[in-house]
Amino acid sequence: MTRWLVALGFALAAVLAASVLGGLPLLQTLELKTYDARMRQVATGEGASPAISMVLIDDHSIRQLEPVVGRWPWPRLVHAVLVNYLKRGGAKLVVYDVLFSEADKGRHDVLGTEWTGAESDQAFVDAVKDAGNVILAAEASSEGTVSGENTQPPLGGIPALATHWPVDGFAEKRPLLVPPFPALAQAARGIGHARTALDLDGPLRRTIPFVEVAGRIVPSLPAAAALLATGTPASAVIPSRSQLRIGDRHVPWIEQTVPDYYGPSQVVWRPLVPFRGPTLKADGQPTYRSYSFQDLFLAEQQIMGNETPHLDPATFKDQIVVVGVTAEGLRDLFTTPLGEGRMPGAEVHANVIDGMLSGHAIAPAAPAPRIAAALVPALAVAAVGALGAPWITALAAALMAGGLTWYATRALGQGEWLPLVVPLVAVALTFLADLAWMYFVEGREKRRVKRLFSRYVSKDVYQQLIASPTEAVLGGERREMSVLFSDMRGFTTLSESGEAEDLVRQLNQYFTRMVDVVFAHRGTVDKFVGDMVMALYGAPLDDPDHADHAVQTALAMVRELEQLNRLWAVEGRAALDIGIGINTGDMIAGNIGSASIMSYTVIGDNVNLGARLESLNKDFGTRILISEATRRQLKGQYDLRPLGDVMVKGKTRAVQVYEVRCVSPLA
Repeated sequence: MTRWLVALGFALAAVLAASVLGGLPLLQTLELKTYDARMRQVATGEGASPAISMVLIDDHSIRQLEPVVGRWPWPRLVHAVLVNYLKRGGAKLVVYDVLFSEADKGRHDVLGTEWTGAESDQAFVDAVKDAGNVILAAEASSEGTVSGENTQPPLGGIPALATHWPVDGFAEKRPLLVPPFPALAQAARGIGHARTALDLDGPLRRTIPFVEVAGRIVPSLPAAAALLATGTPASAVIPSRSQLRIGDRHVPWIEQTVPDYYGPSQVVWRPLVPFRGPTLKADGQPTYRSYSFQDLFLAEQQIMGNETPHLDPATFKDQIVVVGVTAEGLRDLFTTPLGEGRMPGAEVHANVIDGMLSGHAIAPAAPAPRIAAALVPALAVAAVGALGAPWITALAAALMAGGLTWYATRALGQGEWLPLVVPLVAVALTFLADLAWMYFVEGREKRRVKRLFSRYVSKDVYQQLIASPTEAVLGGERREMSVLFSDMRGFTTLSESGEAEDLVRQLNQYFTRMVDVVFAHRGTVDKFVGDMVMALYGAPLDDPDHADHAVQTALAMVRELEQLNRLWAVEGRAALDIGIGINTGDMIAGNIGSASIMSYTVIGDNVNLGARLESLNKDFGTRILISEATRRQLKGQYDLRPLGDVMVKGKTRAVQVYEVRCVSPLA
């Protein structure tokens, strides 16, 4: 129960911490980057309105028309030709994303005819007025003030700006609006500002539906197009803190705080651009049909010359046509979430118009889904952590992260921006907290138990059980191995006269040295019985040199005891001696005992013989005795003295016994 409460606490704390961290600029930028990545997955170009087209003033048009109309900027007459052509084709609206803020004062040679700037301007004014469906761009500056020398008419004096849109308090304040030159502004069906909204990390993700200049509300180019295309009256435009209602359509927007020319900042409401797709879809087709300005200009010239145009003006019947600039160096290209190069402003406007007309929009997720997206995965990871090993928890965290990413991407495709970074951070923090708990709390206890456990069994048995816990079951296997029995001589007599504390300390010193010797020669300490040590060679791990390692251990034990005796003599303690017996043969090794208490040991006749050989040292006055079976397995050269055949208790046949006196270099 405690572990579950800890897991719950981890999840809740992680979500809270992630929410706080989510307010940091770094994570906010990271969230925008994940938004861009998801947008690239869902904005495939499908569903784009076929009723929206683009006419682009591209590099090709500028090059091709230069011999005919001169260098850019073109005379206004050139734009009049385009407007006349689109009127001829029956276009519904022409949204002109080009600024015409000043009257033309030059002279131009167009198609062999010389035009004054005023004549060229008038031709454009007449074309716009005659078409009756042209929306022109105005520049909404964020800096400066209206100059006393400004000759532009009051905004209320321009019919296209006469409507009062009831979005007071929700329109972004700007100090200056520069509309088209007066005559052109008077002729336009509508005027919209061309102000863009770039996020701090660079891309254009949002649009500014309305600005307020000197108390006058001005819609953006796409907003003006949507309002005029749907015939929405001012009374049907209703703003709220969560959305802008345009008739029966709803445009969600997000509250932001941005720098303000009036002071340090202002609160604004900006909708996300509901991008339908990149400029070119995966199949190479454009998301929105686009045409080069030069093609339409040439088609109108062909019609004026009584020729069949290469591009039928009827192509644009009932179309909303966005005219914009894509030529390099004209600064109307923007980085967008779609990340496929820079998108022209005209195409951004096309996406916004499409969204406003179709109802396709992107709304920020409501609080409940946002909380659930962070809390549910964090709880899931915490629950797995309470039950599973760290690698299982890591796998669960990875699955949760993948599932979150998939779900958030799917939600964006359905028009909901569900934050992804905060939930991912919550999952990561939950996993790290659980990992820390496992290591510093549960791991500390486990490490303590392991340290204690490793003191009761040899390191080989310990490592084998740690690596394969399932082997800790009752049962064994027959294997060829060597067994060593070592018994201290004289300790029984000493224990009868010595102090208990001194005896235990002396015995511990002895066992410490002997156990180190066993481990140094790949042996396993089976058990201690009084002052006797039992060691195994060739189990639980295979050792082809088990007989040699057992004999080498015996010789090392004798040397270690001699060193101890010298130390004890200095301390005034009695010297001790040792007897060692070694036998080799088939034995049964495994876990023997009960289901609740078991011990890894060996049993069999050959084990008993090893113990009998250790006892025979008293009869022969020797220290190390080995059997004939052990001698046959030795690969090294040792000083062996045969003692003949000996009848050992429990055996019906005599056993040949050898004394190991010293060791020579191994062969």
